[in-house]
Amino acid sequence: MKAKTRLSRWRKKEHFPVPFDEPVDSAIQKIIDKQPKKGENISNVEITQLAREFIFDWKKSQPVFHIITPVFNTKKLLLRYEHSLDLNISGNPDEIEKEVVNTLGLAVAFDIPIFPNRQSVEKKLAYYYQKLLRNGFTAPGKDGKDVRLKPANSKQDEDFTIENITKIDLTRYWSPSDLYIIKNVVSSELQKLNSAQRTLANLEAAISELESELSTQNRNENNLQKCLTNNPILLGVEYIKVIPKHRLGSEYEVDYALVQYSGLIDLMEIESSNLPLFSISGDPSKYLVHAEQQLINWIDWVEKNNSYARAKLEGLLTPKGYIIIGREHSLTDEKRASLVRRNKAFNGVITILTYDDLLKKAKSILQILKRQ
Repeated sequence: MKAKTRLSRWRKKEHFPVPFDEPVDSAIQKIIDKQPKKGENISNVEITQLAREFIFDWKKSQPVFHIITPVFNTKKLLLRYEHSLDLNISGNPDEIEKEVVNTLGLAVAFDIPIFPNRQSVEKKLAYYYQKLLRNGFTAPGKDGKDVRLKPANSKQDEDFTIENITKIDLTRYWSPSDLYIIKNVVSSELQKLNSAQRTLANLEAAISELESELSTQNRNENNLQKCLTNNPILLGVEYIKVIPKHRLGSEYEVDYALVQYSGLIDLMEIESSNLPLFSISGDPSKYLVHAEQQLINWIDWVEKNNSYARAKLEGLLTPKGYIIIGREHSLTDEKRASLVRRNKAFNGVITILTYDDLLKKAKSILQILKRQ
């Protein structure tokens, strides 16, 4: 099948009635009088075919289409374009939407450009236009009942994905509403890209800071804890801030509450990097048991006092817990296996990480983000 060109649409010979300027030249009037009468009323289809462009506006809480058509001056034999008539649309919101979409459908079907009259109505026009692209429009069928139609030359939703925007076919007409949608899609993608770049930069900086603190021969535990509380992104890109010393009623005080982008909250207990996770005999150290018990108490309290917990800190629903303690080099293979089993036993409710585990986790997240 031969591909259509922009020029091919003009090769089809079509004839449309043209309004005459007043007064009509007497010689031209005689010719008009000899023509068979087609009736006084011109249909919406004929108006649309005749139009040079439609201009969408919003007046007195209702939409209106200003229609630009050719007007023939019979005295000077000149053709000009002017604002010749308005199509005012009224009714309830559903009726207005249907009529606007139907008008847009006819205009798109006949390749008539539709422009917003002012920048302030761009969004409204784009709203109705997207309704047309997704659902088509209605027109009376042979039996008088409405049938749903879709212009063969209309765009599709997939035309406006970021992947397809780079493949735009410039032989097609792209309306101001098309460009408005494209602008929003591109703007959204740029915001995502900027956000992703900020996330990468923040994560890289956090990894560098943690690595520097861990490699210092005489580590400052206060600086190390400050690094973790200032950089919750080390635990995952979903975390945006840390709330220290949050009270759970009169019984407990959470050392650190981790806030996610979604608003949900998890809990964290930070212990010294110098503390052992296991004793020489392989039993869990008192420091690890104490940290685990603290998190178990906090999580249990939240479950029993859910409404009260959420009233004091919205997002505290079913928190997970993190324990950061000790270093990798303090673990033998057997102790490392014990830590894995211990984490499995908590089934994701509590996760125990050494500072080196945390660093590896953050680096893995960074590599995944860079690949994406």
